[in-house]
Amino acid sequence: MVIASKGDGTYWTDAFAHADDKQPADGQKVLTYEQAALRARALARGDANAAADRAATISEAIASYETDLSGRGRNPYNARLVRTHLPPHLVAQPLSLVTSKQLRGWRDALIKGGMLPATVNRVLKPARAAFNLAAKLDPRVAANAQAWTVGLEALRNTVKAREAVLTDAQVHAVVAAAYDVSAEFGLYVQVHAEVGARSSQLARLIVGDLERDRLMVPGSHKGRGDHRTDRTPVPLTPGLLARLKAAAAGRPASAPLLTRADGTAWRPRNADHGLPFLRAARSAGLPPGTTIYSLRHSSIARALLRGLPIKVVSDWHNTSVGQIEAHYGRFIKHHYDELVRGALLDTTPTRAPANVVALRP
Repeated sequence: MVIASKGDGTYWTDAFAHADDKQPADGQKVLTYEQAALRARALARGDANAAADRAATISEAIASYETDLSGRGRNPYNARLVRTHLPPHLVAQPLSLVTSKQLRGWRDALIKGGMLPATVNRVLKPARAAFNLAAKLDPRVAANAQAWTVGLEALRNTVKAREAVLTDAQVHAVVAAAYDVSAEFGLYVQVHAEVGARSSQLARLIVGDLERDRLMVPGSHKGRGDHRTDRTPVPLTPGLLARLKAAAAGRPASAPLLTRADGTAWRPRNADHGLPFLRAARSAGLPPGTTIYSLRHSSIARALLRGLPIKVVSDWHNTSVGQIEAHYGRFIKHHYDELVRGALLDTTPTRAPANVVALRP
């Protein structure tokens, strides 16, 4: 309840919410002491939009972040992922009032619930991004940034070196086995193996992306920056180029380049390649658990082992240098001697020194 002076020696009162003594605060009808104080001051000032002028709630910050991602042509999935795992008692909590303890409790609950540490980090990273965006728009939220900086601190030592790297012989075998499944699936797998892009990128390829001797691969919509028009040119081998040209012949430039047997585009979100790839992987004798994503890992590892600069490899595969170092650093260390030995220059003279005179027999 707020009690305020009318300015004529009398007072007015207004009951605007319930205290959180018997039920958790929701930021609307049930308020904490701090929330009630802010609302009361706003009402006493005669602010008719006191509710509208409040700081954003956690749920509203996530919704705004989702809108921001969509507006920048990015995948809003990460914002939805946060909402899926957000506990009910934090939904209506104002970001300006949430505490580090509350947010750390959320993080710890995810771990106790059986979520893998790497997945916990994957959920919390876009949460921090959403809260940081809200902080840019409201100084009251910005003043409380320490809450999620500490409360949602990323778990350490969750990044593991990629183990699912295939040999060249294994890659050849699974591509051949994929063509045994169907010509369309074989081409889909071959593009994965040689281009090294994610399934989500390859499924968005259109006929117009096939140029004279290269493929313009769409960005992944991951990471920072504006990816609405980004496309990475990837040179093609003669064999793959010929097959892609045959698949594109006579089709509109806007048509999907890689299609299933029924002529529709592949849908990675539905994992429609999962069963046919499992069949191909078994036929090729690949290790159990090998997925089509292993072809991307193998492409990155192959490029690094053949001496391509890490910046070139990261640009080619639409990722960052930091991600490659984190995920493939240990793998490359296994080949340290081989890589360094290949770069050594043997300067041992092949002739005798000029000041040495050979004795006559």
